[in-house]
Amino acid sequence: MKVEEIKRSAGRPKGSKDKKTLAKFVAKPNPRSAKEDFKRDYQDLSLIAIYGIDKFTEELVDYLWGDVSKEFMITDPVEQKAANLYRRIGTLPYSMYRFEQTHHVNFIECGHYPVIVVAEEYWEEVIKLPNPEDSLLICLSHWEKN
Repeated sequence: MKVEEIKRSAGRPKGSKDKKTLAKFVAKPNPRSAKEDFKRDYQDLSLIAIYGIDKFTEELVDYLWGDVSKEFMITDPVEQKAANLYRRIGTLPYSMYRFEQTHHVNFIECGHYPVIVVAEEYWEEVIKLPNPEDSLLICLSHWEKN
């Protein structure tokens, strides 16, 4: 008598689970999704205040520029970054009425803006600044820190 071997198909047995593939997938924000989320959540906001220029904030300005009811107040501790954005935006229609660049000193402390979008590289130092008017600080590149 021969003992017959049980034939198995290639691969894992049915019902088994690979624990490595069960890890939850968390999508990181990217400039495209961040600007769409911002527009959805803050659609009634007419003045967009931005502290610091990075790819997320530039993409936000480009995306919201089509809405003529939006005005922009931009600042960056590195004045050359803000100047480069100002030079690029200055060529767009109605830029002198809707876009303004200011100095970063007392930008947060004065509290003229209800929502301030902060670039990731300045996030740690900006959240330590006094915020007497409790302006909402948002960093587009990492929603979990907001």
